[in-house]
Formats: sequence, C-alpha cells, structure tokens
Amino acid sequence: MRGLPLLTDTTLISASVEDAAAIQGLPLTVKTVPPHVLLGEGLTGLLTHHEGAVGCYGDQSEFCSEELQLLDNEGRTVITQHRVMCQDKERTVTVINVYCPRADPEKPERKQFKLQFYKLLQSRAEAILKDGSHVIVLGDVNTSHRQIDHCDPSDIEDFVENPGRKWLNGFLHGGRQTEETNEEEPDEEPEVTSSDPVHGGTFVDTFRHFHPTRTSAFTCWSTMTGARQTNYGTRIDYIFADCQLAKEQFVAVDIMPEVEGSDHCPVWAKLSLLPPAQLQGPPLLHMLPARVCRQATETVPLLC
Repeated sequence: MRGLPLLTDTTLISASVEDAAAIQGLPLTVKTVPPHVLLGEGLTGLLTHHEGAVGCYGDQSEFCSEELQLLDNEGRTVITQHRVMCQDKERTVTVINVYCPRADPEKPERKQFKLQFYKLLQSRAEAILKDGSHVIVLGDVNTSHRQIDHCDPSDIEDFVENPGRKWLNGFLHGGRQTEETNEEEPDEEPEVTSSDPVHGGTFVDTFRHFHPTRTSAFTCWSTMTGARQTNYGTRIDYIFADCQLAKEQFVAVDIMPEVEGSDHCPVWAKLSLLPPAQLQGPPLLHMLPARVCRQATETVPLLC
C-alpha cells in the first residue's frame, strides 16, 4: 500500500530535477512540482507570486500590512497541497510546514510577536480546512504543550499560564483535558471527534493521540549543556492534523531521539492515503533526505 510518510527536522529535496526554485528562508529546493501538487510560501500570501498557489489566507483584518510582512519574514513556512484518496473519495491534503518564532525571555515584545504568528498560523490552517481540504500542520512550534512534554515543568513559574500553551489549548482538540502522567499507555486510543467548546480546537496532536501518557518523549535538547545525554529536554516539534484526518488516516506517529546531528530530533507519521487512480503508478514526486537542519524543523511530505 502506498502511504504518505512525513518527517520533521529533515530537509528534503526532489530527486528528479529540471528547473530549481529556491524557497526563501528555508534550506529547501523544490524542483519540477507535478501537476497534482500546489505549492505556496508563507502564511500571508505576500511571499507567493506564482500560479497554482494554495490560497485561503483567512481573516487578516487584525494585522497591519507591515506586521504581516514581518511575521512572514521571520516565521518560515512552506505549504503544499496534494490530491489523495480518502475513504474512496478524492480529497486534498494541505501540509503546512512551519518554524514558529522563538520568544526571547529578555525581550518581552517577542512574546507578543510569537503569539501573533500563532494567530496567523491558526487563521490560515482553519481557512484551508473550512475550504474543504484536510490540513496537517507540522514543524517546530517552539512551545511544549503540557507538563508531560517538559523535563522540569515545576521549575517554570506559572507553567500552565504561558500564553503559548493557552494558544495550544484552544488550537488543539482536547487541549484543556486533565494532565495524565501514567507511564503505561492505554490499550485503546482516545476517541477523536470534531471540536466542541469543552475540548477546544479542530486539530489533534497526533503524537499524543497515539501515545497519550508516554513520558520523557522529547524532541529538543540544549547543546550548550549536553542535555541530550540525560534526556533533559522538551517536546516542541509536532505533527498536528485535523480531527477527521487524524482519526481515519493516521496509522502511526513517533519520535526518533536516536537520530543525532541537530539539537532537534526527527518526528515521523505514516498515513494510509493513496493518490487518485489516474496518478497511481511510478512515483510522481520523489523526495530524498538531504541534510539535517539545526534549530528549525523543516518538513515536507513524501509521496511514495
């Protein structure tokens, strides 16, 4: 069966090459994009100047034009949209590959900048979802969601009151649920349904969907202190998916802490998706690992 594997913290490039198009701000080269894939850069639309863009930019009324430009210049985003078969129906899956800005503790204004980027990301993702496409958001979000996702949450004042965590509570389905820290994983996966006021947003943290109580599952460690050797880290790299896609098409999700070369480790997911019948046969978009990135989590899909 052909699936749609996803990798994070890995730069991937096309193996069948003709014309190269560099994506601003990302160590990524996209070459000869096939007709069933739409490609876009950034969240605002200001960085996309070609035909066949993904579109659906959401409500940007609370942002001024200068702010939109600044947010897209620092937050790094590449978006691809793919035609696939879901439950015997042809649908599209839009993959938003993102690096969210980091908030510098010594610069209070950076916290607000980071939150504005989160709002812009949520607006774009929800607009694409409302337009009828399934949506996957993945990459370095630069916030550990729950206490289970942090090596030492007790050392952080007002951990649960962190604005980034509050945003994740609203963005994710079940984001407000009670913290569980049992090391044994349940026999059954938690039920994933559409969003409601109690359970928050329309997206699912797919790692926690499959591993709701796994502890010490970190994806980022300080290289200054050698924290990876003692697994003193955080989980800030995610694969989010809309509720329906997560429930019906995700087969497995996990992290790869054994893979070194960066202060982050890869995160992967496998989906049981097929290309439409007219596109089946030899792979139309071959993607190969090129090199591991530092800091940012650049992620693109592999159709195979």
